[in-house]
Amino acid sequence: MPKINAPTVREHRSRMEAALVDAAEEILREGAGLTVGAVARRVGIARSSVYKYVDSVDELIEAVVARDFPRWVAAVRREVDAAHTPRERVLAYARANIAEGASGDHRWRVGLARASLSPEALQRVMAMHGELEALLAEAVQELDAPHPDLLQSAVQSLVDTAIRAIDNGKAPTAVTDFTLTAITAITPTP
Repeated sequence: MPKINAPTVREHRSRMEAALVDAAEEILREGAGLTVGAVARRVGIARSSVYKYVDSVDELIEAVVARDFPRWVAAVRREVDAAHTPRERVLAYARANIAEGASGDHRWRVGLARASLSPEALQRVMAMHGELEALLAEAVQELDAPHPDLLQSAVQSLVDTAIRAIDNGKAPTAVTDFTLTAITAITPTP
């Protein structure tokens, strides 16, 4: 019978998966090469036991890159849902995404994804962004703008540019103010 360190097998599995991702992230942040053996040593389990939880190092890297995304989406959704008008929802979407980008280590995760993930894993990570895009699409549709697809692309481009600017050292407040002013200028008043 395998030894578990939790009240249930499900909890044990969840804890082990979290420990493996934590260990992988620590190793990657240290700049060391990520191997199954290194992760196993860090967690204190046999190398072969790692494969009970993940199939590959690539899967661990993908989990590190994607681990904060559900929280990010939830934060943006809360802000968008709290807004009262379509324009306020679009602005809330931008403001919340920029705040999330500024508050974490977005740049490190993007760099890690680009440098380390297989094309398939990178595609799965990018597909997660579809949840965010759906929030923006809904808010833009409510605006009844003449070209909603172009407006959505423009808003998303401004948000992406803002996050990159902050990642590159620009002051978050100035970047946010500029971006929200630009979005206000291109967003019709319902």
